[in-house]
Amino acid sequence: MVPAGSVAVPVAGAEESSSVSDEISSVVRTAVDAVAKAGTTSAAGINDTLERAGRALARRVVTNASTRRHPLPDRSSLAKALSEKPPTPAIASAAAAAVGVKFLTRFKGLRVLAKRTPMWLLATAIPVLVASVTRGADELSMVSAHLIHRARSEGVEPDLDRVRRAAVQIVSHRIVDPDAEPSHGALAVQWLRRAVRAALPFTSGVATADPEGLAAAAADLDPHILAATSPAPPSRGGHRLGEPAPAPGSGDVQLEG
Repeated sequence: MVPAGSVAVPVAGAEESSSVSDEISSVVRTAVDAVAKAGTTSAAGINDTLERAGRALARRVVTNASTRRHPLPDRSSLAKALSEKPPTPAIASAAAAAVGVKFLTRFKGLRVLAKRTPMWLLATAIPVLVASVTRGADELSMVSAHLIHRARSEGVEPDLDRVRRAAVQIVSHRIVDPDAEPSHGALAVQWLRRAVRAALPFTSGVATADPEGLAAAAADLDPHILAATSPAPPSRGGHRLGEPAPAPGSGDVQLEG
């Protein structure tokens, strides 16, 4: 049951299991409610709010990837899958925009947004956000399936929490360290910002940014550090997309919030 004052959202496509769809809907509801209360898409205002929903979605996606997804065994297959353009909701008509505004303004917290935002953008905001979060879940699933396959190919049974942390760090363009808990709220904000851009005309929709870079980061990860009990703890630092690895002995690297 959706709490009073919350926004009901459509579920994801048929290719997603009902449990993943439920978690996607939870992230979208939480994002819309948080933005409505804050009146902004500022990361500082909604990161913490989205953390719990984002973590629950990531855990569900990784669990499913461990048993249900094609493994995407190498860098090229992962990059190709990430490069495929996901479906993007069509820009709504003027009539649909009016319906969207009427729907959104039923919720007290969203009235300010409705007054300050163009009608066509409001009408497309929720379906585009669903598409962006769904694509984000798919990105996590693809990266996780790749990591799990590589670990098992090396005779390592991966710990799914370590896979989750690494996958979230990779798709967030952060340093990879399976011992460090990443910010799922920040990743959800990344999806929210992508949705805002996708709702505008002449954009690339919710397509994955830098699929080659994500695939390279995943393929470069030593799968042995994903084991439940690693023979040696992984070194701090690691791979940040677009930047060289830190020099040996440079110490811990502070992750961005």
